Amino acid sequence: MKPANKHLIALINYITLVPLVYFIPQWLGPYLPENQLLQVCIVVAIIVPIISYIVMPITMKILHRKTKH
Repeated sequence: MKPANKHLIALINYITLVPLVYFIPQWLGPYLPENQLLQVCIVVAIIVPIISYIVMPITMKILHRKTKH
C-alpha cells in the first residue's frame, strides 16, 4: 500500500480543523470556566479526538479505496 500524500493529509486536516476551531469554542463557551487556559485545554481535548478517531480514519479509508482502483 502506497502511503497517502502528506500534502493532501495536511489539507484535509486544515479543512477539518477550521470549522471545529471556529464553532466548538462558541458552542461550549457558556459552559466553560472563565480561565482562558482551561478553555483552550478543554476545547483542544475535544477537537483532537475528533480529528484522530473520526476524521482521519475515514479519510484514510477513502484515500486507500481511491488508490486501489
